[in-house]
Amino acid sequence: MRFLPLVALFLTTAAVTAAPALAEKPKWEYAEVTFRTVPARPGGVDADGNQVAATPSSMTIRWLSVAGEVEAKSWAELAEKLKATTFKKDGSLPLQKLQILNAFGADGWELMDQQTGTTTTAFGGPGSGERGTRTSTATGSWLFKRRMP
Repeated sequence: MRFLPLVALFLTTAAVTAAPALAEKPKWEYAEVTFRTVPARPGGVDADGNQVAATPSSMTIRWLSVAGEVEAKSWAELAEKLKATTFKKDGSLPLQKLQILNAFGADGWELMDQQTGTTTTAFGGPGSGERGTRTSTATGSWLFKRRMP
């Protein structure tokens, strides 16, 4: 019986203490980078004997977020348009891609998913007068998220 008042006091105190407030669910912003690289193709003659003009290499990069869409022809141009101040243009393409990823990370973006692919196309071949040329088109997509303030 001596302990009954202590138990009652403990239960009353425990019931009065407020539970900690639940943390607000985080809000996220999403963005995507897509890129496509097409190598140069030399000119030549097709299967019908017609001249086929050479095509220069090209790259298309697109940044898409709720703020808008930015399109560029190189990683350096994308960095310039997005005002990535630490980007150095004199590096190789793989180095430029890493610099872009670092710039996104510095802005709070976190890479969530990436998809890449390569498509190989053959031109010319036996009987066409060409020795045969292969080109590989590289494509990729990166999905990012960052916490909203």
